[in-house]
Amino acid sequence: MEVALSATPDVVAWTYYPAGLDEQAARERIGRQRQRAAQGIARRYVLWDAAGTELGTCGIGALDAAEPEVFYALLPAARGRGAATSAVLALVEWARSVGCATVALKTIEGNAASERVARRAGFTCSGGSVEEQHGRPVRLLRWTRVT
Repeated sequence: MEVALSATPDVVAWTYYPAGLDEQAARERIGRQRQRAAQGIARRYVLWDAAGTELGTCGIGALDAAEPEVFYALLPAARGRGAATSAVLALVEWARSVGCATVALKTIEGNAASERVARRAGFTCSGGSVEEQHGRPVRLLRWTRVT
């Protein structure tokens, strides 16, 4: 999944996914994610459909902060089926169940598909900031939702 997502141009363009991961780099990335999970600061999952086809990934990070952040990335063939929205809603419900009052989600300004996911999942845009992505400045929109 890591290799496939890193080879998808719009995933790299609209997220912090690094481009062109090989198998070794993907394994190292997964190892770092496992460390964050063991530390209790993040959870990450692979998404499958009912037939067992991999759709993408989702997760929640910054669990040690006041507002944890959900994230997701889908393979092109998985889009338009509600998978991202369903994943975000499940992550919000999990956050509520462990006592988080609000959850955040960030999108790069102009990513209309992710902005639609945020709205469908009940998030409202609460501001923006300029941050660096792949060595260039981008405007991030911050979306929040009460759990």
